[in-house]
Amino acid sequence: MRVAYLAGVCVAHDAISNAIHSEVRWLKEAGHEVRLFTYRCDYGDIPHKQVSSLWQVMSDPGFQSADIVVFHFGVYSGLFDLLMVTPRHAKRIVVFHNITPKQFLPPSAAPLIERSFRQMSNIVFADHVVCVSDTNHDVLLSAGITVPWTKLPLAIRDDLVMPASKPSFVDGLPRIVFLGRFVQSKGPGELLEAVRRVLDGNPDRRLQLDLIGNLDFSDQAIIAQVRLQIDALHRMFPERVRVALKGSVADSEKQALLAEADIFALPTYHEGFCVPILEALACGCRVVSYENSNVPAVSGGLASLVPTGDVEALSRALDDALRDIDSKDWASTGYHAYAERAKAHVAQFHPDAVRRSFLRFIERMSGAWRQTAA
Repeated sequence: MRVAYLAGVCVAHDAISNAIHSEVRWLKEAGHEVRLFTYRCDYGDIPHKQVSSLWQVMSDPGFQSADIVVFHFGVYSGLFDLLMVTPRHAKRIVVFHNITPKQFLPPSAAPLIERSFRQMSNIVFADHVVCVSDTNHDVLLSAGITVPWTKLPLAIRDDLVMPASKPSFVDGLPRIVFLGRFVQSKGPGELLEAVRRVLDGNPDRRLQLDLIGNLDFSDQAIIAQVRLQIDALHRMFPERVRVALKGSVADSEKQALLAEADIFALPTYHEGFCVPILEALACGCRVVSYENSNVPAVSGGLASLVPTGDVEALSRALDDALRDIDSKDWASTGYHAYAERAKAHVAQFHPDAVRRSFLRFIERMSGAWRQTAA
């Protein structure tokens, strides 16, 4: 079977790109003829064609002869307008990743987000839509888009390790990790304020905080604010807190930081799925976050969730989690019980499980295509 993929970009350190990369690779390994059309691709191990115009796609034999055309959509891309001119014989599938509302992004992003929501209406031309969560499907329904749909979750990495213990069990220094872009909607500034309140309210508290995120895809004003807050924390609590703004890191370093961390904190305002929460759970981290969008579903009852935007509640949740981690019961039995629950939850998002579901879905779509073609 011939499959064409279209997406604006397929780049490193990006959840949508990771999904595209995996799906194209899975189809290739399953013996299908597949090619990705994109403006930029960082992955040389998948068949792709970098294009600079819509015509380069439309005139390509691989696009014109495709039995199935898959579009990944999460933000405006000129390539998504090709959904309306897909070859008539092809089955048209859209994988919808949701769009971050403009109120959670810098004002400069508002035109792009408005354009993205307008372009989302293209989905009515799809034969089938895949949503990675019920949250994303609700967005389509609220826009009056009622295309037949299937829920298929994203996959996490298969090399994440659930450690037998955490370094804090030995050295008494609890570690917190934040993983996300440095934008308003991920709440890095609110996390730092919550940490300040925790330290201010407990003179014996010591902790380490590592902030990981793609600086190129972040809001520079938020990054500047975060740097100021970090400097202030180091001045106020010089012997009690270590905060590192790491930016993008290699997957091996990210995995090591999560494996060492006791708590994963992400005060996010909006998530269509949220792979980082699953990655943290797979590494045995307690999760503290805001309660909204897909966060409750993806965390599977394993997170401490507080009202969105309530920094005082966030600081209390962090303090409660830190007190639990300090206890002898946590190191002796509590952590292991939690780790087993987390391991059972994230198993459904293992690449092998997601791969099987994805290939079954494609086979079902190819059967529908054969019926239509006949």
